[in-house]
Amino acid sequence: MELPFRKGWDAQHGGLFYFTDVDGHCPTQLEWSMKLWWPHCEALIAFLMAYAQHREPALLDRFTQVYDYTFSHFPDAEHGEWFGYLSQQGSVVLDFKGGPFKGFFHVPRCLYMCERLLDGLIEQPCDP
Repeated sequence: MELPFRKGWDAQHGGLFYFTDVDGHCPTQLEWSMKLWWPHCEALIAFLMAYAQHREPALLDRFTQVYDYTFSHFPDAEHGEWFGYLSQQGSVVLDFKGGPFKGFFHVPRCLYMCERLLDGLIEQPCDP
């Protein structure tokens, strides 16, 4: 998980790029440098799942890093829900909240899964 995360994380502006090239070449997708809701949702879930399984503090640190970016950029504080498409700098590019690829299901699914994972972590004591 660490290598793809490091390759996909924008060290300058934060957030996960939508596409990257493993060899460092310019991706062919025009939206490669955008920050989309979907990779952030999946990273939140993945890092919590990994932390629940392995209890490595670095995994929880990565979850927190993605969480901080996600919750400071995607939510619409005025009207609710999340914007789906941000520029590389983190500003909203498209102000609609749904479409062919982002439906009403995705963000609540992410939040529900994270809540369940966090509840499980609270209920399970850490092994010394």
